[in-house]
Amino acid sequence: MERPKEMEWNWPKRVVNILPSYLDVLKIPVISPFYEVFDVTRDGKTLLYSSNRTGNLEIYCQHTKPCSKPVQLTKGEDPVDLGLFSPNGREFVFPKDRDGNETFDMYLLPTEGGRPRRITKTPYRMWGLFDWSPNAKEVTRAITKKESCGLETIDTATGECFMLKEATPPIGTVTYSHDGKYIACDATASPKSEEIMVFRRGNPSDMTTYSVKKDSRDNFPSFSPDDKRLAFESDAKGVRQVVIQDLRSQSRQFLDLEVGEEVLGWPVWGPKADRVFYIVSKHSRSVVREHRLTQKKGKNLPFPEGTITCMKVTSDGSVAALHSSLTSPPAIYWLRSGAKSAVALTSQKYGIDLTKLATPRSVWYKSFDGRDIHAWYVPSASKAGPSPAIVWVHGGPNWQVFDDWISADSLHAFSLSGFAVIAPNVRGSTGYGAEFRRLNVGDLGGGDLEDEVYAAEWLRRQKDIQATKIAIGGFSYGGYMTLMALTTKPKVFAAGVAGVPITDWLEMNELADATFKSFIEEQFGGSVSKKRELLRSRSPITHISKITAPVLIKGGKTDARCPIQPVLRFVKKLEDMNHPHEFILEDKAGHISSRCDWRENARQIKSIVGFLKKNMT
Repeated sequence: MERPKEMEWNWPKRVVNILPSYLDVLKIPVISPFYEVFDVTRDGKTLLYSSNRTGNLEIYCQHTKPCSKPVQLTKGEDPVDLGLFSPNGREFVFPKDRDGNETFDMYLLPTEGGRPRRITKTPYRMWGLFDWSPNAKEVTRAITKKESCGLETIDTATGECFMLKEATPPIGTVTYSHDGKYIACDATASPKSEEIMVFRRGNPSDMTTYSVKKDSRDNFPSFSPDDKRLAFESDAKGVRQVVIQDLRSQSRQFLDLEVGEEVLGWPVWGPKADRVFYIVSKHSRSVVREHRLTQKKGKNLPFPEGTITCMKVTSDGSVAALHSSLTSPPAIYWLRSGAKSAVALTSQKYGIDLTKLATPRSVWYKSFDGRDIHAWYVPSASKAGPSPAIVWVHGGPNWQVFDDWISADSLHAFSLSGFAVIAPNVRGSTGYGAEFRRLNVGDLGGGDLEDEVYAAEWLRRQKDIQATKIAIGGFSYGGYMTLMALTTKPKVFAAGVAGVPITDWLEMNELADATFKSFIEEQFGGSVSKKRELLRSRSPITHISKITAPVLIKGGKTDARCPIQPVLRFVKKLEDMNHPHEFILEDKAGHISSRCDWRENARQIKSIVGFLKKNMT
């Protein structure tokens, strides 16, 4: 079998003493933009990550030695964002869907390259992740059907597939114990809580659940190297922090944080069971922290300032981390055990002068109830007098705008096109404590929308902003917020851009799979049957007669999260009203397809910029 040729990162030469275009920014490759996960072999010799270097997202491997070049391992029309090495590192598995429908088959591919082999018989929705057994003979993944969820196990040699555990609540993460005898998952326990499930691989009915509090969210479990303890994330004390659960004595240890800090994602054990590594977020920046369990406080590791979204620890204690910021595109950094500084392993040659981009600012403003709201502000790069502006709303809603490049490329694209942008982390966002995150439960399109309105008011007070030319836009939940703003606050915004939006919560619930039905119950704080009037009142289509501003709407035919049918009904009503709007329907696109290919992302940004310039300048 012929090994793929190593790729040169051939960047176009350009003059760097002029302002770059938004296309220059969008061309910069991203690494693992969705799951924000990469992998490294246990011996620390090889990386595995996705990149849209060639346009579409594909999987690459690369040695961890300095100056090593990446090797592209996958190629095709459908993007691949996530791969996971087998325990011996000789092969890896990855999920792949068709046309963005997020219904995935699993494939196996040798690390040395070759043709991928499909190892599943039935494609399923996968809102959760998957893991290898320690003996490398099977993979178990969390799957979702229309009416139920479960765990499917795949024999990687024979292709035999069977449901290991059925009729489960929605499951997020899956991880095997090091001896392969147990599997730990996080699962939805109620609309207000998540719990850790640990069960025997050979007898799934033999299960123990761990929940720190009745209404806590406990997730991201990780077995210690000796399988005697479990590390996981919990918000039982008001912020997300790491909990060490002794599986024998049932005692717990909480790893303390400083005020304003919150843990982000998986805790990872060191080579020995004496320490845990985890990512700590504060005000939308994050660091990697190493915490010896015998010490009260951990120490931050020397990675660059910005946001770390994923990290891996090797058998010798070295740490690899995926870093980016609003001014630094993604790169995987390597901190060798005992080293005083981290080095970038992936290319940082971008072909443009990033110092010529507008400088982002971290800002705070008061909302309607006096609560402080954090946001990132990027002024117009043109500096040619007061500019129009955009309130750019993140998705989720339980997410945040980080100091990272996944947020930055769109913000800089708008800035380079003559718009100032504010991207607020409104109530419901992660990173600011459990209370703040839960403020919009049962109040979607209420207090969080007011936070967006007050972001627009903050813009109007800035001298470099044209106060009458402020738009609102976003994708997914950001698209929903845009339509709610335009239909319930018609005098606030001059235009709107709604990508893959929610237009009707009730119809969305009817079309949703089991995981998204659970999501809707979680967001509205109870069963849909008891919340129907609330869902109706918080649906943009209910208030469509009040809309006055022009709107651009984008939808994907294969969108599994925000189905196209309610979007089409909303657009039809706009047509019947003869209301000024533009509608882009992508035939072969799902909820996040445009982020897979920078060329599609560029077309999307071009359409948004063109629409806003036509309606606001």
